[in-house]
Amino acid sequence: MKPHLLERLKMDRMHVAPRTLDLSPLHLRERFGNIWAPLEELTRRLRPLPAGLVRYWLAQSGGHVIIVHHPSRYEAGDQPFGSQSLHNVAYVSLSDLASDSIEALVVVGNLLDHLLGSGGEEGPWLSSGGGTNSPLREVGARIAEYFPLGHGFDEMARTDPNAYFARSLAQYLHDRRSLNAADPLVEKLLRQTLLSDAFWR
Repeated sequence: MKPHLLERLKMDRMHVAPRTLDLSPLHLRERFGNIWAPLEELTRRLRPLPAGLVRYWLAQSGGHVIIVHHPSRYEAGDQPFGSQSLHNVAYVSLSDLASDSIEALVVVGNLLDHLLGSGGEEGPWLSSGGGTNSPLREVGARIAEYFPLGHGFDEMARTDPNAYFARSLAQYLHDRRSLNAADPLVEKLLRQTLLSDAFWR
């Protein structure tokens, strides 16, 4: 079931901006080869997401990922894309996607923070105490409780609750052991809730 859901996510919510490969350095063009390759790479890196979370993402009215040649960032609200408008977009840098780092996943974490907190609309994000249902609000409350302890696994994760959540989620997907070594509380929280199949049942 999950490979089918990830394929739907890739087809419905992931895009490559026009000329991204053309505008990128030669080593990135050689690394990816064609416009489908970056989508396959991002899908591979999102494979640890449980089916329930992918279903939740697909059920939202917005929440897109666009692979671009410029720096990664998350933009809430309507964003132009060709002749259409996409709501709530994580822009993933091709350079970040090619590197062995979490940066390509951090902006996906920002997007999920927004979708889980308020369905991608105005209102508190998950890491700010939001949540579209009671179990998600409990997760948000725990994140708010853990952030001031200062155990964020890197300096940026210690700057604010939004960065704490997004970077912790990204590090879990990238290297769960290192997250557990630095911040076992948030690793356990993610493992038992958002990244657990049982939580979404």
